[in-house]
This record gives sequence, C-alpha cells and structure tokens, in this order.
Amino acid sequence: MSQVDLNLFRVLDAVIRYGGVTTAAEMMEMTPSAISQAISRLTTLVGEPLFVRQGRGITPTARALSLHHEIMVPLHDMERSLQRTDLFDPQTSRRTFRIAGVPDIDIFFLPELNNLLQTQAPNCQLEWNTQVQDEALRQNSLYLHSVDLVLATKPMAEQGIENEQIMSQALRIACRKDHPRIRQAPDMATFFYEKHVVLQTRRLDSLLLNTLTKAPLPPRQIAYESDSLLTALHLVSRTDWLCVASQWHMEKLGQALDLASYPLPWLSEDCPVYMSWHKSSGQDTGLNWLKDQVRAVSSF
Repeated sequence: MSQVDLNLFRVLDAVIRYGGVTTAAEMMEMTPSAISQAISRLTTLVGEPLFVRQGRGITPTARALSLHHEIMVPLHDMERSLQRTDLFDPQTSRRTFRIAGVPDIDIFFLPELNNLLQTQAPNCQLEWNTQVQDEALRQNSLYLHSVDLVLATKPMAEQGIENEQIMSQALRIACRKDHPRIRQAPDMATFFYEKHVVLQTRRLDSLLLNTLTKAPLPPRQIAYESDSLLTALHLVSRTDWLCVASQWHMEKLGQALDLASYPLPWLSEDCPVYMSWHKSSGQDTGLNWLKDQVRAVSSF
C-alpha cells in the first residue's frame, strides 16, 4: 500500500462519473493520455480489467464499479476535509456539490441552482440525487459525507445534523377543468368520493397529506400511486381523478395541463421544505456558499 498513488483512485472516480476519458481529463485538467496511463497503472495494481471498449468509448467493468463504490465515500471525505481548510473561490473552484432531495423538489430548485452555478461558479458541478428516498439513508449519506445537503419535507432530528426550513407551500386540489362533477371548490364529501392519484413519497412514514393535518382524514380511493408529481398531474388532466399538489406546481403546470386548482376543504399546514447538513461541515466555506444559493433560490 505504501506504493499506491491515491490520485489513481481520483482518476477512476472521474472517468466513471463523467463517462469517459476526454471529459475526465478536462475536469481534472490533465491530458487524455495521462488519464489513460493512470487507468493502466491502476489496472495493473488491481490485476483485473477496469474498462472495456464499447463503440468509440469505454465502459467500466463490474470490478471497476465495485472498486468505485468502495473508495468513493472515503475519497470524497478526504477531498472535503482538504477543501474545508481552503478559502472557496466560486470563480475558480472545480468542486462538485452533491444534493439529495425528494422527488418533485428538484423541479423547483435544480434549474435555478444550475443557472446560478453557470454564472457564479462556472467550473463547479452539481449532482442531484432523488433515488435516496428512505429518510435513514439520506441521514446516513450526510454522516458519510457522500452528499453535502439534503432537501426534504421534514427535518432530521438526529445528533450532528443541522436543519433549516427554507420555504413552505400551500397545498391545492388539482382536477381537469372539464371535470364532470367538480365545478367549484369541493367539500369533504365530494373530495373523498372521487378517486385519487397519490405520491409514493412518504413523510413521517405516512402519505404527505395525512401528516400536515391534525385531524385524522378518511381514507382516499387511490386509483394510482406515482413517484412523480408531473406524471400524477398528467394523469389527472386526462381522467376524472384528483391529486393534491403544491401551489407552486399548480402555478407552473396547471395552465399548460388545463387543470383547475381548488383549496383543501379542511385546515392544513403548508408543506415545508428543509435544508439539512452535517454539523462537521460548518467551516466548509464552499458548502456555506452553496447554502446561500439554495436560500436565494427558495426566495424566488
């Protein structure tokens, strides 16, 4: 191990993350030849092929993916430890920021954050992961520093995690404008008589809508359960089903999908969005800069 160059693992990470030698070379400010030589050295060290030719590019082998999974977290952890000791200059930094978020929050934050990075931090990268939907896994990602921030609808109560509510949105009922039975804001009986599209995303181990009202709600007739609000609203626009969505989503998508928007027939809290991070990253100037950008976007 004393002969192992840790930069070889950085090259492996870059080639897999950016999907090829040329882009990895650009991001690491190396030549493609130097990247290829590093991969060859690591292949010799491992004793197995790490990439195979596919068309005009290369594809990682199962061994490369397994190795990448094993080294990714400690490698990123070391990089972040070094980054915390440096001043962050958004104009020159080549840092990759990683955010884990629940589905449908990305449509609100991601375009604006991407625009901010392009203008203020042109060499930085933003990776957004909505696949980590389990609350415990998102929390563990912060502990392991495999993500910088978590954006979700509930705070994390565990020790070592900081939370900040950055926005909240009122909930609205969505249905198609020519719905045969709903021409005005529905009452409780009408709402629960109809069939519904609901989101798979859970909050406090329950459907989101149920967690934002103090009084227990009758069960809804679930016609379809979706992992995407965009899919849910498209289905509502072509059926007699109902869906509950945020006011922001209705303002952005309601007109395009020819949807009517009505208030809930009971008192409900607005749906919050929290930004969470690990306390150990409090002195990370780059992460503090990113948090300011998220706060700016949430105020738009």
